[in-house]
Amino acid sequence: MPLLPETLLDDIQARVDIAQVIGQYVPLKRAGRHFKALCPFHKERTPSFHINTDKQIFHCFGCGVGGNVFTFLMQQDRLTFPEAVRQLAQQVGVTVPEPTGAASNGKAQQLVELMEKAAHYYERMLAHPTRGRAAREYLRGRGVSERTRQAFRLGYAPGGGADLLQAAKRAKIALDALEHAGLTLRSSRGLVDRFRERLAFPIIDARGRVVGFGGRSLQGQEPKYLNSPETPLYTKGRQLYGLWQAKDAIVKRKLAVVVEGYFDCVVLWQAGITHVVSPSGTAFTPEQAKLLARYTDQVILAFDADAAGETAALRGMDVLVEAGFQVSVAQLPSGVDPDEFVRAYGLKAFDGLLDKALNVVEFLLACAARHHSLSDPDQKVRAAQGALATVARVPDAMRRREYVRLLAQRLHLDERAVLEELEKTHARLQRQAPNTARQESAARGGLQRPAEADAVERLFGALLLDEPSRFESIVKEWELLEQLKDGRLRGLLMALNELRAVSPHLGPAQLISRLQEGERARLVAELVPVAQREPAKEEAFRKCLERLRRRARAHQQEQMQDQLRVAQELGRDDEVRRLLMKLQHLMREPMGTRKEEGSAAWVR
Repeated sequence: MPLLPETLLDDIQARVDIAQVIGQYVPLKRAGRHFKALCPFHKERTPSFHINTDKQIFHCFGCGVGGNVFTFLMQQDRLTFPEAVRQLAQQVGVTVPEPTGAASNGKAQQLVELMEKAAHYYERMLAHPTRGRAAREYLRGRGVSERTRQAFRLGYAPGGGADLLQAAKRAKIALDALEHAGLTLRSSRGLVDRFRERLAFPIIDARGRVVGFGGRSLQGQEPKYLNSPETPLYTKGRQLYGLWQAKDAIVKRKLAVVVEGYFDCVVLWQAGITHVVSPSGTAFTPEQAKLLARYTDQVILAFDADAAGETAALRGMDVLVEAGFQVSVAQLPSGVDPDEFVRAYGLKAFDGLLDKALNVVEFLLACAARHHSLSDPDQKVRAAQGALATVARVPDAMRRREYVRLLAQRLHLDERAVLEELEKTHARLQRQAPNTARQESAARGGLQRPAEADAVERLFGALLLDEPSRFESIVKEWELLEQLKDGRLRGLLMALNELRAVSPHLGPAQLISRLQEGERARLVAELVPVAQREPAKEEAFRKCLERLRRRARAHQQEQMQDQLRVAQELGRDDEVRRLLMKLQHLMREPMGTRKEEGSAAWVR
């Protein structure tokens, strides 16, 4: 059982709408009284992720993951159960008692608190009347307003490198904790602030936690941008800079604008392009694509109009296309980055660039035209083959085919020949790429599941979960549970019966919170929809009981017949007569009746 009080868990769940919580991560579509979505835990094109608002649970029919609102946050944000409880409790204004013992305060939470203190320190240094003056002037020169500075929590790390350490000592923070958090590094002078003499850009994750920093040099030191090293809290290729500020706008617009740099992101947001994010100093990764897919499936890349920007756009396009995104590329004037363009020409002009963004094929052909003579047959074919390497990654067959048609039309190639070449390229990519969706789903407990119960057992268990008072119908027939073939289901129903003695009106969402094993929690979410599909639940439960009773009686008869054969072979006449009478009595006994002694196993 969880260490947190069950009444506290129930109180939090009563104040939270699971659809609203999940809707912060993935776009939802209404399906009757409930909702469905593309599963955030495995790749799919057709929604199989369902949210039951009546029962306050979710279940994916594709990968099998399921649970309640706590389970979702544990899966989605990689939280422990207490962390998920505390996060939701904070949102709804419920006070969670602090656990006793220092060991209960996990290292991850300590790291979160330390990074928050560091961000607050850098903010104070930027606001300092004298020490932060040069940094503030630099920001003004880049067109960054005070409102934007506060929204992105921009800061400043003073030169010298010892100020952060002195502030930590005053706050009684261990210096090795700063090093563990990536805030300091060792030099010939000992420990120094990693971001000294730099603007500090806090990297804030989707939960609003400061997990790392990007530092922009102010005195020309190299590298120009410096990022936090990887820590237990921060992995560079798994975060998107600006997502915390942009996620609501991305969901509303159903579109994300992706730029390369911190300043690009900050200045575009300030200008009104609030649905903008940056990969924060790295090439776009599959993990970042998966993170962004929680909020939208449409992206416009707005990278610098130079060779490096083109390369970054091509790499990012491949990753995003393969992840199922609809991708376009905004064409900026040569030598101008998004930050400079929007400050020079304004929001309306930048919106015009976004409106005219090139689709995948148009951008690939524009790149090809810069590097190939498309009037030469051989170079034209090479350009087409290069484009097909990206088109073949598109998971949607119809979109792939449309891109082929467009590619053949623009290059004046035979469409059937281009399609044949695409199929070869697609097959080659399929052979090379591992089935990551299946691997990820299995790792989360989705596909590698034990054998499922037969239809009768599943429906029987689902109806007991739907209405635990139905246990009263089998109070003298405990063997019906003991003889269930599916061990998962048997263990779950026995646990449910024990819990209902304390909480008679326990619902599925509350039950999941009380179960320690993740497998049982998933089974609850898996079975609830089975009961929901039954139009006549009481009649269905009666029929399940009849079939399980017949199965139990047949099993008991087989056991008696085996005992009878043994007794006959050993010449035990008295035992043979006793077993014959017992067998005859069993065959005459009406279905569903039991002597009082039969209930002993139930109450023991």
